[in-house]
Amino acid sequence: MKTDYYALLGVAKEATPDEIKKAYRKLAMQHHPDRNQGDKSAEEKFKQMSEAYAVLSDPEKRKKYDAFGSADAFSQNVSTDDIFKDFNLDDILSQFGMRSSGWGNFKGRRAAPGAAGHGGGSAFDDLFGGATATRERVPKKGQDAELPLTVPFHDAMFGGERPIALQIDGEDRRLTVRIPAGITTGKKLRVKNEGHKAPGGRGDLHLLVTVEEDPRFERKGDDLHTTAHISPSTLLLGGSADVETLHGRKRIKVSGGVPSGTQVRVRGQGAPVLGKPETHGDLYVRLEVHVDGPLTDDQRAAVERLREVGL
Repeated sequence: MKTDYYALLGVAKEATPDEIKKAYRKLAMQHHPDRNQGDKSAEEKFKQMSEAYAVLSDPEKRKKYDAFGSADAFSQNVSTDDIFKDFNLDDILSQFGMRSSGWGNFKGRRAAPGAAGHGGGSAFDDLFGGATATRERVPKKGQDAELPLTVPFHDAMFGGERPIALQIDGEDRRLTVRIPAGITTGKKLRVKNEGHKAPGGRGDLHLLVTVEEDPRFERKGDDLHTTAHISPSTLLLGGSADVETLHGRKRIKVSGGVPSGTQVRVRGQGAPVLGKPETHGDLYVRLEVHVDGPLTDDQRAAVERLREVGL
């Protein structure tokens, strides 16, 4: 006797679509074949709950299932092709952050005589039996490889190409990697088909990025922070200051009477946004008072006068 679909997923008959989806996701992560290598019972559970989800996640199929009243009656009257019509398991697993099952889209597969919809047998006897055999005949692709990559600050800001030399599977390789503008430390760059070798082809190469620091800027997200040294008179009376930007020095306005350490925001002069190189964050300039060298006699006299009047 086939297990009730609702019982397989551990949900009530009145469960909402979201509750059904969450229940299947939890079970799929637990029983996925990749996480249970060689465990036939786990694979069988994965097949059964996937059949249940294929039906209960579709409003029309679920309505038919409820009308028949049991998994046995349903599978005896509905063909394998109908059960898995428009159901792509790989797409669903991808949404859950899991790897492909190897079974893909079942639309168009026909149940063999004796399978579900043809007088008996489980819907999975034909469907997964054939699919699993096919999967075993297809050579597996090689494992992905991961290596560190240090990216110069300039390349992270403007993008570019960077040659790299590496060794994988004892083989020396030289590649040219495209660096997208806006890349940040911790991101990964994927280079297809440059991972470990296997009969089914190479896996992918993942480069874990570390962006070098720049003495002029501190990066916080898409914003850049820098410091501008200004004279005491500019701080007190206002004026302008020259600051470093990604595109050279830029003069900004300084309001008089602001305290030392004040930050001035320069819009659109920060780091480029990853994936949107024409969009930039902002540049924040910290104003700090700076005096070059010893004071001249006139400067000292002026400062003494300021002190006398309370400044």
